[in-house]
Amino acid sequence: MGSDAGVAIVGAGALGTLLASRLARGGGAVRVLARRRDRALALRREAPDAVTTAEPTDLLPAALVVLCVKSHDTADAARRIAAALAANPAPVVSLQNGWGHMDVLAASLPPVPLVAGTTTLGAYWDEAGRYHVSLAGVTVFAAWSEGGERHAADAAARFQAAGLTATIAGDARDLLWRKLVLNTAVNPITAVRGVPNGAVRTTPDLWSLSLAAAREAVAVGAARGHLRAAYDPEPELERLLRDTAENRSSMAQDVARGRRTESDAIVGSVLREGAAAGVETPVIASLATLLAGIETR
Repeated sequence: MGSDAGVAIVGAGALGTLLASRLARGGGAVRVLARRRDRALALRREAPDAVTTAEPTDLLPAALVVLCVKSHDTADAARRIAAALAANPAPVVSLQNGWGHMDVLAASLPPVPLVAGTTTLGAYWDEAGRYHVSLAGVTVFAAWSEGGERHAADAAARFQAAGLTATIAGDARDLLWRKLVLNTAVNPITAVRGVPNGAVRTTPDLWSLSLAAAREAVAVGAARGHLRAAYDPEPELERLLRDTAENRSSMAQDVARGRRTESDAIVGSVLREGAAAGVETPVIASLATLLAGIETR
């Protein structure tokens, strides 16, 4: 699995905490960058074998740096770790939602090998502060920058050694757009309605809306050349909603807590790409409008 320097995680949210817990339990050294004291304390409870720090230089050296921050925090996170990476180069693996974050990382960290990743692992804190995880998901890695294939394989091997299901893909843009299709079909609906993922599949009106949004996003990705082959999202969407039925999407969690959502990086990205391709996206536009109204309030 390459170097024994362990894994550094940027972001001590629900996903970062899950990864810290599992990767540390798998026997590797894990260090986590946590800006907030409450997040650091929560992570120490759930992942006592991981080390938390507020200093980016304490993360390195590392075999991999895994980015788990919100998409709108990408530029800030890259700025914070850039100097540390200049002194101790390490590949950066992004497990973020949305579209465009890899371009931000490439511009902010030009000498660093980049790996794009997607995951359907689930984690969240409920209103009572209890931590919930779902390990049924799959994490997929794909090289973004030249020469990143071995780093993608190393990331998958480390996840597998920690008992997580992981694999590699050959086309990073195709991988990320397929994930964007699913995010677009699930996250806005669960956020607006305040329901867990499974309710989207078991409520006929929500399922129809979700499938329509997914198909619009597929049409946009195909028109823009982001999908390398024909893609029917229905089977994968059904499987995702079944496997994560009890999960609360990150967008639903953000709305429930009055936080900024990743709406712009998810539905906003599809709308912008659709406009550039001349593809109409009325369902996604309606979801974006509803989310904007919620965030304004």
